[in-house]
Amino acid sequence: MKKITVFLAIGLLMCLGGCTTVQRGAAAGAVAGGALGAVIGHQSGRTAQGAAIGAGAGGVVGAIVSEQIEKKFCPECGRRFTSSVNVCPYDGTELKIIEKKGN
Repeated sequence: MKKITVFLAIGLLMCLGGCTTVQRGAAAGAVAGGALGAVIGHQSGRTAQGAAIGAGAGGVVGAIVSEQIEKKFCPECGRRFTSSVNVCPYDGTELKIIEKKGN
């Protein structure tokens, strides 16, 4: 069982290499929520149901948090925005994603 977990973790890391910040946050939240949900569900005899509920909730929360972290900037005025904004409300310029070093 431990080998399967290690292979799944390695596979997940490989798959997330080309994902956006929001997708990575959702995946990380789903994994963390699923693990926590499984632990809590195990205490009541419903491990699988707890894991499923935890993974769903964790995925949503992870995506929301990551969406707020991923920033865009206006190349014209230099202001920063969350990724939900596509056009600068101050000058109408299309926003660019801030590239992080090491990505």
